[in-house]
Amino acid sequence: MRVVLQKVSKAAVTVDSEVVSAIKEGYMLLVGISVHDTIEDAEKISRKVLNLRIFEDENGAFWKKNVKEAGGQILSISQFTLQAVTKKGTKPDFHLAQKGPIAKGLYDEFLGLLRKDMGDENVKDGVFGAMMSCELVNEGPVTIVLDTKE
Repeated sequence: MRVVLQKVSKAAVTVDSEVVSAIKEGYMLLVGISVHDTIEDAEKISRKVLNLRIFEDENGAFWKKNVKEAGGQILSISQFTLQAVTKKGTKPDFHLAQKGPIAKGLYDEFLGLLRKDMGDENVKDGVFGAMMSCELVNEGPVTIVLDTKE
């Protein structure tokens, strides 16, 4: 699994001109699932997302708190294009992106793991498979790429 994690002061996702989810401080995640990913990958990357310390403490010291300790939220967006192969030519190849029903099942497992720790109200998501518009204010800027295969 590949996740692009961005620290945000706010983020929202819109589908068909309607905001379907929005958060304040926390993470916006872009999540790509490959044909090689398993539940073990979802477990591994959810632990990393939940435990990564990129928030400041009460004294302003950086890299001290994880998202839950900071009182943050998570907005997770499924994004098969993260599995694009661009080594040849100018057209992305998506053969490594997991197919819809299997990807959705694994993505839902990933969300469930996050919600188990953070609570349902603190983990939002978009609409799987939909064309979405994402809006965020990236703080830092902090953007980290996580990949269970690397």
